[in-house]
This record gives sequence, structure tokens and C-alpha cells, in this order.
Amino acid sequence: MSSPAPGERPPSFLPELALGVAFALLCGMVGPVFIVLGLSIDDPHTDWMLPVGCAVIALDVVIGVLIARYRYRAKQRRHELRHSGRRARATVLSAEATTMEVNAQPVYRLRLRIHGDDVTPFEVERRKVVRKSQTHLLHGDDLPVLVDPETQDWEIDWFGAERDASRALAQGAGSGTPAALERSRAERLSELDELLRADLLSRDEYDDERSRILGEI
Repeated sequence: MSSPAPGERPPSFLPELALGVAFALLCGMVGPVFIVLGLSIDDPHTDWMLPVGCAVIALDVVIGVLIARYRYRAKQRRHELRHSGRRARATVLSAEATTMEVNAQPVYRLRLRIHGDDVTPFEVERRKVVRKSQTHLLHGDDLPVLVDPETQDWEIDWFGAERDASRALAQGAGSGTPAALERSRAERLSELDELLRADLLSRDEYDDERSRILGEI
């Protein structure tokens, strides 16, 4: 995450609702199948299919609404932090990989100490999905974060952490290792694509940062 792009719109619940319900219905296709069979087959033994199919669809809709609500709240939180959150640093006190994965990405149990010029230091512990390409950042310097001092809500600025790591690599590599620098740029572009797909960057932020990275070549 980074500063909001000019004219960036807040997230909308309706697109998330449409996606959530569509996903739930796709995963629960047995509901529509039961309804079709219940209406098309004239057999007393299949009378149960119609009410069961309706019940399954109703359950799918409820699940879709819950998924949409979760995604919307997460996006809303990121949007608010981008606009009003204060920049701070997070010292990684511990980072333990769990046995859980989300979309083939590991879940870590993180314990952080968040501190900054305008933030009263506090410690937090939370399980978070950490992309495999980002796990090395957990063992380096302090991570940049955006935090709401009042609620102590926070998000790791993975984009900023990657940028800090790339700058440190460039400074340490020196002018005599262009291959290392080029490899670093390729990794940064790949990470930029992942952040866009995960909806952690707006399109304007993506275009600006991609242009900046390509401009270094």
C-alpha cells in the first residue's frame, strides 16, 4: 500500500456482493440442479428435490453475502488507512509459519512492535497471509506500516517494504553488478503485478510505480 492516488474511489459493496454470490452459487451448483430435476421429473419420489434445491440456493446466497461483507470490510479498511493512516515502522518480534495456507500462500503468526514519531508504541499479534515472495522481508529491517493510532488498526506496507529492500540491494550491489540490479527490477515488477491482482494497489498507483521502475533501466 502507498498513498492514495488522486481521485481514487472508495470500495463499493455491490461488486463484492455480485462476486461473492456468484462464487457461492458456482460452488453450490447442486441447488439449481435439484430445482431443475424437481420441476422436470413427475415422480412423487423426487418431490423433495425442489424444496431442498431452494434451501441450498438460499444457503449459497447467505454464504455469498458473508464473503462479500468480509472482502468489502478488508478493502474499506485498506482504503481508510491509505487516506488517513499514519506511517510507522513495525519491528518483527516473531514470525512463525503455521500449517495453514490460503490460495497456496502460507499463513504466518506475526508478533510485531509498532512504533513511529506520531504513534505510541504497541505490540500486536495476528495471523496474516504472507506471499512466498515476501517471506524474506520478515527477517530484515523494520517493516513499513500504515496505522490508525486511535483504533490501533494496521496494515503492512508490503510494497514499501519491497521498495526499501530493492534500494538496499542497489546500494549494496554498486555499479559493478548490473545483473543483480536487473534481477532486482524484474522481481519488483513481478511483485507489483501481484499487488495489483490482490487489489492492494490502485491502477494509477500501479502505472506510476511501473513507470518509475522502468525509468531506472
